[in-house]
Amino acid sequence: MRDRAVLDLLVISWLVLFLELACIRWFPSHVMFLTFFTNVVLLACFVGMSVGCLAARNTTRYLNRTPFWLLVALVAGLVVENNRTRLLQLVMIGDRTDPDTVYFGAEAGDSLGLSFRIPVEVLAGAFFMLIGTILVGPGQEMGRAFNSVRSRTLAYSVNLLGSLAGIGSFAACSYWQLPPLVWFAAIALGVGYLLLKPDPAAPALKRTRWLTFMLLLVTVGISSITSGFFSLHSRSAYWSPYYRIDIHKQFLEIETNLVSHQIIDPTSRVPSVLYANYAVPFLLHRDAKKPDGSPIWKDFRRVLIIGAGSGNDLARALQWLPKEAAIDAVEIDPVIQRLGAENHPDKPYSDPRVHVFLNDGRNFLHSAPAESYDLVIFALVDSLVLQLGSGNMRLESFLFTQQAFQDAHRVLKPTGLCAVYNYFRHGWLACRINSELKQAFNVEPVVFALADHPIESIKLGDTESEAFTVFLAGSEPVIKPLKDSFRRNGNTYWIPNDRPPDPTGTPGYFGESKPRSLPPPPKESESKNRRWHPVDWIPLRAAAVEDLGSLPPATDDWPFLYVKEPGIPLVTWRGMAMMVILSLVLWFLFRPRNAQSDSSLPPDIGLAIRSFFLGAGFMLVETKAVVQMALLFGSTWMVNSVVFAAILVMSLAGTLFVAGFAPKRLEPYYLGLFVSAGLSIFIPLDTFLGWNATAQVAVSGALVFLPIAFAGVIFATTFARSSRPDRVFGANIAGALLGGIAENASVVLGFQYLLCVAVGFYLLSSVFGNRTLASNKENGGV
Repeated sequence: MRDRAVLDLLVISWLVLFLELACIRWFPSHVMFLTFFTNVVLLACFVGMSVGCLAARNTTRYLNRTPFWLLVALVAGLVVENNRTRLLQLVMIGDRTDPDTVYFGAEAGDSLGLSFRIPVEVLAGAFFMLIGTILVGPGQEMGRAFNSVRSRTLAYSVNLLGSLAGIGSFAACSYWQLPPLVWFAAIALGVGYLLLKPDPAAPALKRTRWLTFMLLLVTVGISSITSGFFSLHSRSAYWSPYYRIDIHKQFLEIETNLVSHQIIDPTSRVPSVLYANYAVPFLLHRDAKKPDGSPIWKDFRRVLIIGAGSGNDLARALQWLPKEAAIDAVEIDPVIQRLGAENHPDKPYSDPRVHVFLNDGRNFLHSAPAESYDLVIFALVDSLVLQLGSGNMRLESFLFTQQAFQDAHRVLKPTGLCAVYNYFRHGWLACRINSELKQAFNVEPVVFALADHPIESIKLGDTESEAFTVFLAGSEPVIKPLKDSFRRNGNTYWIPNDRPPDPTGTPGYFGESKPRSLPPPPKESESKNRRWHPVDWIPLRAAAVEDLGSLPPATDDWPFLYVKEPGIPLVTWRGMAMMVILSLVLWFLFRPRNAQSDSSLPPDIGLAIRSFFLGAGFMLVETKAVVQMALLFGSTWMVNSVVFAAILVMSLAGTLFVAGFAPKRLEPYYLGLFVSAGLSIFIPLDTFLGWNATAQVAVSGALVFLPIAFAGVIFATTFARSSRPDRVFGANIAGALLGGIAENASVVLGFQYLLCVAVGFYLLSSVFGNRTLASNKENGGV
């Protein structure tokens, strides 16, 4: 019987973590609004688990209802997906005219002039409740399993091993790019195992259990919609480790989590403004001259493209580069790269000059030798994916910091050029990048902003939804001749717009007056182009960029490119309030009642409060660990998986230490916790950049994971002393909600000082539970 209890705890621990990760992947990929607020899903899972643990002694078995709520939530997600175009107009995500932060792809309704739009937190709150309710049943099973294992230390060790198995199995699903059908089939097996076994606390009819399991199988079938095997849409769906990726092969358009991400475009298509922008560095390399008529730059022979994506930038670069040139193409998402290799008409990834690296761009810059490249291109690098464990970090956050551009400067040859371009939309965003490039290269970059009208200045308060901004940065000998060319020619360079930019085609012209009209474009080319622009010449003008003023640059400690200034946005405040209120509602609905009572057991209030604050502190330490490792080793899914696994391993090591030594006093471990956390606070994130790889892993790992080890000993000791493990563990998970909300303080403090908040939580935890309520032996502990 004891072995069955341990097995049940192992299965439910695996199930809870696997289900949590599946929810984090599935719901944002179908409910586009949750893409911008992934932490809503994460914290909803924590709340559901916590409420379930706290209700472990209730006679009602909530796992019987889990398949129903899972089915309701999945159907709701599909309904939102299929009505997302209308909802984008009705739901307000920030405000583009007065933004605190930028949500690319979410501004569709800003120009409609509606008097009222639904705040995004209303929709997010509905899914917060649904997802939280799904996790209540598994959380209750976890609490009951804890109560069934007499040894608290054994129970917690088994829980950590099951969680490790959950991370490992979901990482395997990501590695093999398996669709949701597989995820939810695995979940069905786990839930089915628990459902079909007898429940002594609340026996159910055999028929009821089987009907519930059949409902679970229906849910698995629903999850297969858009899974890649079956789809209701005229597109193919793929599941990379980061996104759900849809490709409309008719239009060669790629969507990531339902937001248009990129269009695969051949070089033969007659360009609109966008396609000329890809070629700006090469056009100017050909046409800009010194006063004596010589080229202003040397030939580009070694090129680095960060964010190579589906291959558009590659295809255009290959047009202009000599046959002996080499391009290092860096792309973080293997599925997007593969789709580009398979579907791009120009087959740029098949060119022998191209060397593909599936890696994080910043990590690649870290390791690239100095003075390696003639041209570094930051292509259309933007994502909607938030780092798991941080509600404010995106995949590309460390690519647009001041230190990242210093890395770019380091890998460029003295005569090299750095190009950064994208739809940056807001003046303050362009001003921030301009300031960072200026600081990195010690020279004011040349900036071009292309829209339906010429833009010759960019101010902090500007809002240009369709403005494509190009930054060219380099040393003084590289940038000054380009500035001189524009200064001599009325700040105007004319680009032919009714034919593709081509090394052998019509050259561009410098001069104030528009060149003579071009002959009509070939009919064949015109018929193939669905975006043909009737204007035959585009004026490109260097823009004056306003100083950043009091706004901060993005740095490795404050990597929030898309946040205007330090401060928690109003939408985040409303979201935090929503999550707290709904958490209380969820607790009220499933609060402990009709419970099996045992008056001989003390309530463990002090230990529960201590566990609550330990959970809050742990959440912040975990966030700091994820961010620091992402900076050092890349923001890849594999790095994140290894970090989460390492955190669980350190917690397991602390638990085994408690099993072997049974600490009587916790003061030494709190001292170790505060000292190690203090070291993490005062040693900057980038201290280890450039170190020997072995030393970097060893020293940074010790700095990051030591606080977790000490916290693990403290919690394992607290758990071992508990007579109510369900309550103590439930309180610990509830504390993670507080920590997840407090993580937003990073937007004010930066990640370096976020640990100060964690230390505050740990100090509060040290105040409670110091009185030993019962010996370990009496409570069945170690």
